[in-house]
Formats: sequence, C-alpha cells, structure tokens
Amino acid sequence: MFKKQSITSAPSTRDIAQRGEELYKQKYQNDFEAKYMGKFAAINVNTGEATISETSEDAIRVALEKDPSGFFHLVRVGHQGAFEAGWYMGRVG
Repeated sequence: MFKKQSITSAPSTRDIAQRGEELYKQKYQNDFEAKYMGKFAAINVNTGEATISETSEDAIRVALEKDPSGFFHLVRVGHQGAFEAGWYMGRVG
C-alpha cells in the first residue's frame, strides 16, 4: 500500500499518477466503466478510496472533504486522460 507521508516528504507527482493508475486498473476500471462512463474519479493514493462526480472539481472537492491530507489522482472514466487538449488546422478561404 502507498505509505502516508507528511507534507515535507510528499510523493512526487509521478508517484501519485503511477499509484493512482494502478489502483484504478486493479480496483475500479471494470465496474466504473460499466456504471460511470465519462464521469470523474478522484482516487486517494493513500487509502485507495475513489470519489465519483460529474465534474473534476466536485470529485476533488468531495475527496478533500473526506481526507484533507490525501494525495489524489484524477481519472475520467473511459478516457485515456482526465482532460483532452489539441488543435485543429482548417482551410481558410
């Protein structure tokens, strides 16, 4: 299990993401993709608990209310990343 750490020895963002992805795949992916497609899950990497919500902000807010000192990995259920970014090049004229 991911060891709870003090603020001075906080895990790196890479460690949080890696642990969060492991937890998601092992504990939640199949169930969440059947029930919560497109919603957001904030996964507490210290406890393994996941919080589901319609928005990323609400998922994190509720998760922080449950554990203010937690470290969270955000997942958008059924998507490769929590957010999408890109660009489009169209023809003008």
